[in-house]
Amino acid sequence: MSRGVFVLGMHRSGTSAATRLVNLLGVPTCIEEDLLPRTDDNPRGYWESGSLTAFNDGIFDALESDWSCPPRLDPGWETDPVLVELRAEATTLFSRVFPAEPWVWKDPRNCITLPLWTTALAVEPAVVLVHRNPLEIAASLNARDDLGKVYCLALWERYLQSCLSAASGLPALVTTYDEILDDPAAWCEVVRDFLGGVGVATGELASNALDYVDPELRHSQLTSQDVVGDPAVSSAQRELLGVLERLRGAHDTLSAPSLPEETPTTEALLSERRRLYPREREYRELGEYSRSLGEQFVELQRHSLDLGAQFVELQGNSEGLWTQFQELQRYSDDLGQRFLALEAYARELQARQPGG
Repeated sequence: MSRGVFVLGMHRSGTSAATRLVNLLGVPTCIEEDLLPRTDDNPRGYWESGSLTAFNDGIFDALESDWSCPPRLDPGWETDPVLVELRAEATTLFSRVFPAEPWVWKDPRNCITLPLWTTALAVEPAVVLVHRNPLEIAASLNARDDLGKVYCLALWERYLQSCLSAASGLPALVTTYDEILDDPAAWCEVVRDFLGGVGVATGELASNALDYVDPELRHSQLTSQDVVGDPAVSSAQRELLGVLERLRGAHDTLSAPSLPEETPTTEALLSERRRLYPREREYRELGEYSRSLGEQFVELQRHSLDLGAQFVELQGNSEGLWTQFQELQRYSDDLGQRFLALEAYARELQARQPGG
């Protein structure tokens, strides 16, 4: 059995920072060429496998959804016959992306898909669960994806409900984005102790590790009181946040208390997006195809201009060669005339000779 660390948490909750710090404690991420590139949304890097992120999206496709509208899954969903081929592919792909152990893998989608991975992989998993004030997540996610505040809160609720259920029974460290930003060095020591206790070896923290955590990248800071006072947050969501707060710390075996019933409007919101998802995906694919055609058109235009410039250059060269040819022809004619003149002069000289 291999040993690995799953960093779990909702999108925009600080899982990238957590993963990088675990990595700088000496636990490898995926192979370097598979890391997702940095973007303006995450300038310090995602520290996430591009291949496995795409694979998780494939799992959502099989469930007729995507990361932004995951379904509410019943226990045992990961053994559904429709996923047999995906489970087999998951094992092969994971071995290629993570060729050695231990490893640390972060993808927020794993809040939903973790049961499939723990079924498909021969692994002794440990979980680092990072949570963040849901209003901060909603603000960040809405700024990036324009999903709306209430929808983002519903999505946070679905992710964290699923995450706690999936991680139940596993060794887990429940921590917060605030703890990472407030004192990253102390946070790393807590993580080191936790991982050591579950058999995941770590090393000395890299000297540049603390440079990776930049509190300036955090654009909002809210408290639990803000959650209590915000009418957009449902009572079930407030209760879920309370559960997460009470679970903070290390657990040899995570045993989540009874979770609150999900807000009734959460499934309504997500299911409506799932209903529209096939059309949105088609529009998105058409948009990507249109962009691709546009890029090809620009490239063809550029190539056409290059060919035009080459043609003009060749035309200029051709005119120059024609001029040279005409000059050579004139020179040849002149030489011919001189030769004929010399030949006539030679005959004349021969005729003047005695006996000629």
